[in-house]
Amino acid sequence: MKVFIGGELEHSISDKFRKARNSVIEYMDCLCDISYINELSFYVFCLKGFTTNPLSRYSKKRNRIELEILLPFDKFETANDSQCVEILKQSILDAIENYKNKNIPQH
Repeated sequence: MKVFIGGELEHSISDKFRKARNSVIEYMDCLCDISYINELSFYVFCLKGFTTNPLSRYSKKRNRIELEILLPFDKFETANDSQCVEILKQSILDAIENYKNKNIPQH
């Protein structure tokens, strides 16, 4: 299974996000073994003053789960590198848990 993490970010945090994303992808590659899914895709929003209702969806055609995540910009901006990794990791785990709770059909 492939793991993708991308998104829309403020320029001021792009380097911090890139470092955190790379660490989290390594973690996810070890953690995730969902045999019936080809790709787990996360789209992260981390923008000043931006709010949205994150979406969760399953693409049957691509056999991919797509999850949107809203990261708290102020918290991410002031966090150190290890805190950024934890913020992103916890947000991803929360998004996965929320997805599982929605009982979206996957087959």
